[in-house]
Amino acid sequence: MPALYDFSGLPVDRTLAPKDGMVSPGLEEQYFDLGRRALELIHFSGQLCDKPHYPDILDLPCGHGRVLRWLRAHYGYAKITACDLERDGVDFCARQFGALPVYSEPDLRKLPFASQFDLIWVGSLVTHLNQERWLRTLDCLIKWTRECGVIVFSTQGRTVSSLLARGRRNVAENIDKPALLEEYARTGFAYQRYFESTPEEDYGLSLTSPEWLMRVLQRYPDVIMRAYLEEAWGMQDVVILYKKAGHYEPILGVPELPLPAAPGKKSGWLGRLLG
Repeated sequence: MPALYDFSGLPVDRTLAPKDGMVSPGLEEQYFDLGRRALELIHFSGQLCDKPHYPDILDLPCGHGRVLRWLRAHYGYAKITACDLERDGVDFCARQFGALPVYSEPDLRKLPFASQFDLIWVGSLVTHLNQERWLRTLDCLIKWTRECGVIVFSTQGRTVSSLLARGRRNVAENIDKPALLEEYARTGFAYQRYFESTPEEDYGLSLTSPEWLMRVLQRYPDVIMRAYLEEAWGMQDVVILYKKAGHYEPILGVPELPLPAAPGKKSGWLGRLLG
């Protein structure tokens, strides 16, 4: 997608943390470009939701400030909470960008947040969670969002699934790709744990179709989907939600979500693709 806004003149602190694993040597500009792109999408969310200001912001997971540095430069007045399991990243964001540090938990329900955020940015978190944790995370995000607040989060849908189906190299080489695609084709949601991840850690790659996500949102009559933007943040899609109490009547009820089933016989295009 083309640039939504020109933030090239924004005075951004480009100090990099020594332990920032998201920075590849020689690709520092790509790192900064993704951060700036996130700010574009967040600013766009403000226009869509009539939110010229975001006084209280949560960046989860904040990493070492790939996005937070841009939030600090643009929303200089804001109280920004940096939250991540990576404590070195949280400490760096607090020290370098004046963020409020909060160490995360694998179970987000243990975090001490009330409904206090005007904006929650969630870049590349639910993209790594199984279905139970995915849904639990969305519950928490909505609970933590103030009335008339905004949630902006990234997912992986038709773009990533298509790249995997076409045999694209260097995309999720450490998962069971055939099993992931088979489950995605059957239910619209798929998750496979990384080979190196332990059952206790349970960290991997998840795919969510736009249709699956819309079924999930029927569970929340207080949430409006303002936008679903495919390929908006690199290969990831971006979802913009707006919280408004009692906006919808739950006429459609709460839909049943298909749970991942055991792999079965492959048929159709998937059988031809995977053999």
